[in-house]
Amino acid sequence: MKHHQPVVVAAPVGELDITRLDEVDAMLDSVPPDGRLIVDLSDVQFVDSVTLSRFVRALRRREVAGGRLVLAGAHGAVRRVLAITRLDAVLPYEDDVDSARAYLSALD
Repeated sequence: MKHHQPVVVAAPVGELDITRLDEVDAMLDSVPPDGRLIVDLSDVQFVDSVTLSRFVRALRRREVAGGRLVLAGAHGAVRRVLAITRLDAVLPYEDDVDSARAYLSALD
């Protein structure tokens, strides 16, 4: 049985835009690339394209290193942006953190 690092849940709040890129990068880099990270977007009201590109970049880095990134809990405008850009088909997405944990467990 392969040992996995614990799942880390990051839960940003408010609007994630270009003015908060340092914070977004720090959040995404807080877990090593081979680790497992859930980004809980339930308290996020807005995500810009630059932030979305950071999520995709973090996903690609984790895929190469054997880690995982899952978005969870997006609603309203954030959920619509993920759907309109079709990033919900690129970035693993679950409706809530518990579902994201179950998704990661199913991959083990």
